Amino acid sequence: MSSPTEFKIIIVGGGIAGLTLANMLERFGLDYVLLESHEAIAPQVGASIGLFPNGLRILDQIGIHDEIKDVFKGNIPYARTHSRNKAGKVVSTIGNMSEHLEKRHGYGLLFFDRQVLLQILYDNIQDKSKILTGQKFSAAELDDEGVTAVCTNGSTYRGTFLIGADGIHSKVRTVMRSWGNKYEPGVFDEKEEDEVPCYYKCSFGIAVDVPNWVGGEQHIVTGPERSQLVVSGPDNRVYWFLFEKLPEPRHGKDIPRYSKKDEEDFVNHNANLPITESITFGQVFACRLTSTLTPLHEVTYKKWFFRRFITFGDSAHKPNPIGGQGGNGAIESCAELINALLETKKNRSDTLSNLTTKEIEEVFAKMQNARYKRAKEIVALAHKMQVLNAYENPLLSTVLLEHLGPLAGPESVLCMMGSVLLGGTRIKTLPVPKRPRLIPYNDELLAAPIEENSVSWLVRGGQVASMAALILISARAFRLPFDEIAKWAAEEPIVIRWFGQTKASDFLNSPASVLAILVDHSPATRLQAVNFLFQLVSPLLIYTIEANRVGNKGTPLALDLLYSFGMQVQGIGRIGPLHAALQAVFTHERPTGRHVPVEIAKALIPAITLGYVIPTVMVFARTPNTVAWQHALALWQFAPPLVGLLTRGISSLLKSYQRGTGKSEEDEKDGLERYKNKDVPILNSVYTYAFAAQATVHIASMLYAWAHPELSIFKTFFQVPNPFKPDWNLPTVGAKLGVFFKYDMLLASAASFASGLYSIWDLRRLGYVETREALIAGASTIAGQFLVGPGAVWAGLWYWRENRLADLTTRCQ
Repeated sequence: MSSPTEFKIIIVGGGIAGLTLANMLERFGLDYVLLESHEAIAPQVGASIGLFPNGLRILDQIGIHDEIKDVFKGNIPYARTHSRNKAGKVVSTIGNMSEHLEKRHGYGLLFFDRQVLLQILYDNIQDKSKILTGQKFSAAELDDEGVTAVCTNGSTYRGTFLIGADGIHSKVRTVMRSWGNKYEPGVFDEKEEDEVPCYYKCSFGIAVDVPNWVGGEQHIVTGPERSQLVVSGPDNRVYWFLFEKLPEPRHGKDIPRYSKKDEEDFVNHNANLPITESITFGQVFACRLTSTLTPLHEVTYKKWFFRRFITFGDSAHKPNPIGGQGGNGAIESCAELINALLETKKNRSDTLSNLTTKEIEEVFAKMQNARYKRAKEIVALAHKMQVLNAYENPLLSTVLLEHLGPLAGPESVLCMMGSVLLGGTRIKTLPVPKRPRLIPYNDELLAAPIEENSVSWLVRGGQVASMAALILISARAFRLPFDEIAKWAAEEPIVIRWFGQTKASDFLNSPASVLAILVDHSPATRLQAVNFLFQLVSPLLIYTIEANRVGNKGTPLALDLLYSFGMQVQGIGRIGPLHAALQAVFTHERPTGRHVPVEIAKALIPAITLGYVIPTVMVFARTPNTVAWQHALALWQFAPPLVGLLTRGISSLLKSYQRGTGKSEEDEKDGLERYKNKDVPILNSVYTYAFAAQATVHIASMLYAWAHPELSIFKTFFQVPNPFKPDWNLPTVGAKLGVFFKYDMLLASAASFASGLYSIWDLRRLGYVETREALIAGASTIAGQFLVGPGAVWAGLWYWRENRLADLTTRCQ
């Protein structure tokens, strides 16, 4: 038995949490004893374990990642991940899920027997005398100098503090709460244990040699009140989870325990439930090695410790297993306890001897503070996932799982997984082995991310509200004199008839008349129109680029043709704010979502040049040939949407050519080409082109207005009447159109300016740039509005943004 002054930890439970912590303690030379109730340290209890990158990164720090990966003998079996409906039909598929995760996060997805992981953890421990089996914890004695664990066989063990890593039915938690109620009544919520909810039961187990099973696949099967996760494993194994919603939620002591008879009834009831179109649950169950039917508790306890007791893993935070984070969360808790202990050790002259109860509670508080919010979020996210997969809200599940999900593609799923993984912790005093990855973990970023809190929501809400205000202003400011335009067209007829003597020709000629009036009007109106129309190069390019980013698939941002068509029908002064608001809500957040297909990137300059720049030049390069000029005016009406159409057409030709010449890469079929950043230099040239063209026109326009004796920069570009004044008393149709175009440009410029500032904030919020760089970018955005114009600023800002996102993917290579 240890003396009161010696430091020694008692770990109750030889599961993943207990053995992982034992490995960490041994690594740092901290004494412990582990008490396991089973006679074997790695019993076969029919469970599997899914290790995700956040857990594997920590296990890599303690030197067992490679041994875990060796279980698969070089063949990670996740060639295809299928989402299926209740009939077993494929709704969507992700190819090479594990490889995607490994490229993105440095580690893949490893699904195998829990027993195998326990054995690896045990084998990695050098001093196995500290691992005691057949020691079932039953009680504890607590005093000011330590704690004594008592086992059912009468054995006692003395330590500095006691850790309960003994699962959801934790005896340590019961004992700890008893001591808490004795010494500090009210320290634990008396109702908490009775309020632990259970919404689902789950059949899980391991099968082998399932007939017709396609190796290397995993299946997520959704349907009313039931969902399944069925995964391939090493050695021709199949791991299954069948979740079934309880008729009504159960709580605390009312949560049932299931017998073998209950399991038999459950299996008979669900035997014909499809997994694939050719395999049922009953067929998998018939090939079982082991199986269990269990209720699924879902809870994050409010307080994990009292004096010299602490719980973690399932005994403190228990999610639904559908998210695969139960074991990984336990590993994270081990790391945070080690971090807190080592920090205390460093602050106590490198010793943990004679720790007072107050000091121990400070260690425990640091550990819980570091883990509580994340653990609670993971429990909540797993519950939401289960609710979605089991169609508790049929309309929402149908829309998301059967329509929007497949439309969004693999990136949305991988990003949702990443949102859980990236916040994972590590052992701060151990190096993280170099594993190339494209997305840094939060603790590897240039700056600490700003949490989703009231401030970030206020900024996002402010952006959306300000864009709504611009749209409302446009409703008062856009006063097109349609009757006067029609009268002018009748007096100065447009002679071209693209669609013959039809109303379609009249409809086309009406907007063509608008440009004709502007070009023939005063020098100020004509100059403003030249400047304005060339500032549309950036919106057209950026709308097209954002629509084709893999991270924006399935969102409103993918509707670039709608925005370019809307520019002609409603004006960029309305479409610009609309797009900026949607950008704030829907834009991708991970650097991997940045990718634009290379063929699209290559098509952009030809498309914008042929579809917009040349038609715009033709509008203002009037010749004595009136018919030819009017054809140019009519053509310009199609110019904005023509950019998107040409981009699609040219990119399709490029892709067909590459396939025909055998240059199309194998990675394309599984979406792995997105990780190579081949589009970045091409996009850089696109932004440079847009910057140069728009800056040249802006500077030339400003110089011309400054040098012209009859023009004023302010009056030409910025002076507009009060939008809330009912009557502007403008003398001519040309003047009225000139005011409309000025408002159109000013509102669009305000939207692009706000969108630019918001994108800078967003990069800082995510931790992708440091505060100083964000401030410099913001100042440059403000100054650039006057120096080079809003279009050039937007192109330059997107050049910077593109490269910052791309640079992130090289930080951990």
